[in-house]
Amino acid sequence: MCNYQTLYHGAAGYVIRCPHCKGIQLAFGTTVVNLDITEFECFKKMVNRLSDDHYHTSENEKMICLPLPADHVMMLVTPAEITALANITAEVQALIDAYDILETSSGCESAG
Repeated sequence: MCNYQTLYHGAAGYVIRCPHCKGIQLAFGTTVVNLDITEFECFKKMVNRLSDDHYHTSENEKMICLPLPADHVMMLVTPAEITALANITAEVQALIDAYDILETSSGCESAG
């Protein structure tokens, strides 16, 4: 059974993960998605790439589609939301990296 750590919690949503199985749950807007670490890293890279694009329309127009690991499921966000999501995923990645360093240095890394 998972015992979650909160990696992010704010008005836009939350990100939690299980330190044992490394499963991540990301809630943003009205969408909640469960990701493994590889899926999270891929999602984070895609969000960062899209947030770097310059959109020449309203910041509040839902025009950016983010494919999710589930078949036929996407997240539809505005340019403002993609920027917020990029900031959230960067913060979460920094915490994941810090936890990994702490686990490795304390000898708590699981074997297998």
